[in-house]
Amino acid sequence: MDKPLGPVNKLVAMKIRASILKYSEKLEDKKMILAVSGGPDSLAMLLAAQNVGLNIKKKFIVANFSHGLRPKEDESERNLVKNIAENFGFSFTSGSDEVLANEASAREARYNFLGKVALENDASAILTAHTRNDQAETVLLRLIRGTGLKGIRSIREISSRKIYGNEIYLLRPMLEVTRDQTEAICNEFNIQPARDKSNESLRYSRNRVRLKVIPELIKVNSQAQSALASFAERAASDNQLLEDLALEAVAGFESRHKFSIEWDKKQLRQIPEPLLVRVLENSWRQLTEDGSTLGSKKLQQMTRVIHSSGEVYLGKAGKLQTTETNKVIMKITKP
Repeated sequence: MDKPLGPVNKLVAMKIRASILKYSEKLEDKKMILAVSGGPDSLAMLLAAQNVGLNIKKKFIVANFSHGLRPKEDESERNLVKNIAENFGFSFTSGSDEVLANEASAREARYNFLGKVALENDASAILTAHTRNDQAETVLLRLIRGTGLKGIRSIREISSRKIYGNEIYLLRPMLEVTRDQTEAICNEFNIQPARDKSNESLRYSRNRVRLKVIPELIKVNSQAQSALASFAERAASDNQLLEDLALEAVAGFESRHKFSIEWDKKQLRQIPEPLLVRVLENSWRQLTEDGSTLGSKKLQQMTRVIHSSGEVYLGKAGKLQTTETNKVIMKITKP
């Protein structure tokens, strides 16, 4: 396993190191969980992790999770990851579960396991091997599904997720790394990464985008994936500006309570629709406290009510209504 540090390995190791140092205040001086499946991307992250510097390397714990859908392959992949991790001196742990054969169930089970490992080891973050290719695929999928500026924002380098009631950071240090580079790292070590056959199935939307759509886009622009990722990053920046402007727009006439939010109807009507939509979405998230979102049709109904009168039901025992005292009220029923 011991080999000279290859050029791609060095590049990716430095990106991982830079990302961790960038968020060192959030990550504190705690352990970090490397989520490694055995595929080329996560395996490249593991192979590069040995070269990030001793002070960072000693904080890593390698975790492998199998979904119980491919027992023979799962065991082979677990052993591959275990052998590499232990050869590099990393602690290793693994888990498994039998999950439904869909992406959402698999992702939920995986994060529950990783979150449990993080809590047991007092780790501050889970590191995943999302790449620039994943960015491009995500942008296209969101565009196809009709998302707006907020939805098109890129996969963030760092975010957080509540797992078992605890907030865990999710760090994605390889978002500037391409899939060609992750394959190259595996080649530098003469290691054959695991290949999940389901990744070749056109049954899944992401696979269709990866296997059919992106190759055609690359024929038009060889840097199509980078262009899509850059677009998402700019969209995120633009959206943040609009979010800030929306907060400022209602700052002088918004009244927030635990189960309701009120505005002066005349002043609310003066707000441009791109900002008004954000005011409504942010208010709904605050009231529900669970990340709930409002669909475009519901937002259109709410906007019409604000510019006329009446009420619209929002689900979860919530509604938006105008009053005879020229107020607009969004509220939810007390649990």
